[in-house]
Amino acid sequence: MFFERILSLGTVNQEFSSATKTRLMNTIALITTGVSMLYTLMYVFVLDQSTVALINLSFTLAYCCTLGLNALHSTKASKVWFFSVLMVHLMVCTNVYVTNATGFHLYFFLVPTGAFLLFELKDKLEKISLSLVSVVLFLYCENTMNEAPLIELTESIEAMIYQSVFLVNMIEVIVVLTIFANQLERNQTKLTRQATKDSLTQTSNRHEFFEKGESLLLQSQQRQEAFSLVLLDFDYFKSINDQYGHAAGDTCLIMVSKIIQAELNSKQILARIGGEEFAIILPSMAQASAVNLAERIRCKIEQHAIPIIGESHFNCTVSLGVTCKSNAQDTLKTLLVHADNALYLAKNNGRNRVETFAQINA
Repeated sequence: MFFERILSLGTVNQEFSSATKTRLMNTIALITTGVSMLYTLMYVFVLDQSTVALINLSFTLAYCCTLGLNALHSTKASKVWFFSVLMVHLMVCTNVYVTNATGFHLYFFLVPTGAFLLFELKDKLEKISLSLVSVVLFLYCENTMNEAPLIELTESIEAMIYQSVFLVNMIEVIVVLTIFANQLERNQTKLTRQATKDSLTQTSNRHEFFEKGESLLLQSQQRQEAFSLVLLDFDYFKSINDQYGHAAGDTCLIMVSKIIQAELNSKQILARIGGEEFAIILPSMAQASAVNLAERIRCKIEQHAIPIIGESHFNCTVSLGVTCKSNAQDTLKTLLVHADNALYLAKNNGRNRVETFAQINA
């Protein structure tokens, strides 16, 4: 919970993509702070260099300021600050603490990748500027030898630090890309849900109704199986909104969708295709069974009390139209029209009832 709050700093009221990048920036800032702190401890306990450790600690604290800037919703400033601190830190490591033989300047490779990954598309100046500066500083560090380092290291220790830098570089890239890939997958799942689910009832929306319905209808035609469709509409729903308010109307839609969903199995699909209109796709179900299911749903909805604030409850009723695939030429749109005609018949016959399309042609 604590780390989740830190990772979410600055994401409130941000757009979807921006919030993802801010979370990633917070993650990288935390990782870099941890790595910098490990080097600080190494300077104290392994190399016995308290002055260098103190300087390095100041950089560690500077990385933490990235989180503070994000908390203040200065997200662009936090990114510029982070990469600026990182590059100054690498310059100090390579040209003050030790020499380029330690390979600290290899961390400059992370700057262009991070800049293009974390900044918004419109922040071209920042991305290009930071990348160019990192390239120039890398070349400078690579071709300049520090003649008077604060820490005199043996070749074996320099080799060990070089290897650790290379290893940490790889680990940071892997961790960041893994986090980014996981975030992309979560974002894709969220976007898919937004595109296919009704935001209020969390049932399928009209788009998914036609997409899955046409696929299931085609399967039923190929397998020569039954296929039924039920169309459900509330009776006098406008009166519910007028008398109890739109919040009560929304509650009614949510609770009724749950009642319907509880009667369906995993292969059957409930979709909200209109304001107060639902469709139920019933693959492999003949008309008689579909009528029985529709009647059971109607009764449960009629008997269910809808709670409202300030009053005890109210009850609502629904009318349902049922149709079944009759030949191989039937399309989902055709069945929807048939179910709508049956629903219209139910409305005309007094509402709160189930009617079938077959009764119209009888």
